[in-house]
Amino acid sequence: MDRTTGRVAITSHNHGFAVDAPIDGPIETAFGRVEVSHVDLNDQVVEGLRCHDIPAFSVQYHPEAAPGPHDAVDLFDTFA
Repeated sequence: MDRTTGRVAITSHNHGFAVDAPIDGPIETAFGRVEVSHVDLNDQVVEGLRCHDIPAFSVQYHPEAAPGPHDAVDLFDTFA
């Protein structure tokens, strides 16, 4: 789930590793402040981070894996 918009996506991912970050607010890192942007609704694993101090974000899943080619369009729009 995108915590900003509330949009839910069905995604493919591997939970063999995970980011250890609180999901309730920004935290300080070596790269500046970051905030959890996406969470897995099944187990609350961090699925995405958004940086506050630099123009960067990430997701820890495969939005293009299934079911269609337009599922990640919001991420690419944000990137562009």
